[in-house]
Order: sequence, then structure tokens, then C-alpha cells
Amino acid sequence: MNKYTKDLTSIIIPNWLTTTGGKIVPENETLWFAKHCIQRIKDNTKVPYELILIDNGSVIGSDYLKREADVYIRNEENLGFAKAVNQGIEASKGEYVCVINNDVFVWPDWLRVMISELNRTDLNPKPLVIMPALVKETKSALEALEIKSLNLDLNYYAMGSGAEFGSCWLTRRDYLDFIKEKDGHYLDENFKYGFGEDRDLWSRLRYHLKGETYRTHKTRVFHQGNVTIGKIINRKKYTYANREYLRGLREKRGY
Repeated sequence: MNKYTKDLTSIIIPNWLTTTGGKIVPENETLWFAKHCIQRIKDNTKVPYELILIDNGSVIGSDYLKREADVYIRNEENLGFAKAVNQGIEASKGEYVCVINNDVFVWPDWLRVMISELNRTDLNPKPLVIMPALVKETKSALEALEIKSLNLDLNYYAMGSGAEFGSCWLTRRDYLDFIKEKDGHYLDENFKYGFGEDRDLWSRLRYHLKGETYRTHKTRVFHQGNVTIGKIINRKKYTYANREYLRGLREKRGY
């Protein structure tokens, strides 16, 4: 018997909520995005799911995250994206796992489409991970919130292989468990604060499971980008270190 709940998707969202403002809203920008991200998931997701919210040392919004979560995990300090996602995977019960940044907005039918694309049998190599395309109508979060329906005509049937959009992705829990059995971990926690661990995971999935990561254009999401990571002081030092670490891993493995 499968130890995971069939047809259930575990949606994992790491959160590091601060009082720092930004370009979109002047105060508490991370909380503003998290609230819209979570509410849009609840409004636009009709397939079975559980919402796993990782509170990664937030200084505000913890009560909100705890109230909205089906599964709430609190870290007293920011342990980084990889650690938070790994905690979410360990706690997940779903047949599918979907990881989303909290500055991503979704539209109706988004998750059903991604599940359907992941289960396609006509693609070679087989799909291991599905990622959505990006909204084309606007680059403004405020404008994106006003869009009721998206124009999906552009490249509707396209499936981009080799996709590496780490801000929203769907895979199967058994694929992740297979990877952990092979390598000893899901995401490599040696990557600090959300740079490169996703690309490393894609490489390991492709190598071990002989499939591919795809971007579907049958659904789109809005991604603001840098809302959380942009609040980290001197983040470039982590960017450089993680790129070097990823380069070293790839040279060592040969893939």
C-alpha cells in the first residue's frame, strides 16, 4: 500500500517574514506577499491539497501562518530555503509535492494542470518535474492581482524541456524519496539562503531517474522575485559561494 495519500498534493511554502518594506508596499512587504500568495492558492485550488507553511524565523506574521496552515513548522531562526523545504517534504503526506515561493500568485486550475502535465505518458524523456510559465500581461504585482483570467493562447501546447524555474514546481513524493535514498538528502542544505539548491536537485533527478524537467504553458503564474531574498544583508556573498559550490558538485559528478 502506498504510504502517501493518493491524489493529494502537499504545497510547501517557506516564509521568512520581516518588517522591512519594499518597492511594492512600503511596510511589511514579505507579509503582504505571503498573504496574497496563500489566499490565491486557497481561492484557486480545487484539487485535494494540504498547505505546509514553514515559518523560518519570522519576526512578524507567525500567528497568521499558523492559522492558515494545515501543517505549521516553526524555526526560531532563518535556516535557509533548502532546510525549510526539506522539513516540509518530511512532513508531507501527499502523492505530489509542490514547492512555491511566497511571492508567487496563481490562477484557477493551476494545480490540476500541473498534475495532468506531470502524468503525461507521451513525453520522452518522461516528466519528473513540472513548472509553470510566467504571466505575460504585467510585471506589477498590484496589476497582477486585478487580472481575473489569463491569456493562455501564447505557446499553449509548448513544453519546454530543461526547465529550471525554482519558484514554483511540482514533482512526485516517491521521486524525491528515491533521490534521498541515492544521495542522502532532498535539497542540499550546504546551499545557503536559496541559491542553487533547486538546480542541483534538477540535475540529480535527471541523472538518477532518466527523465526531464518541463515548463508547461497551459498555466501561468506571476512571480515578483527577490521579495524575501532581497531582504538578506550582503546576499551577494551567498550568491557567489553557492555558485562555486554548485560548479564544484557538477565537476565532481560529471553531470
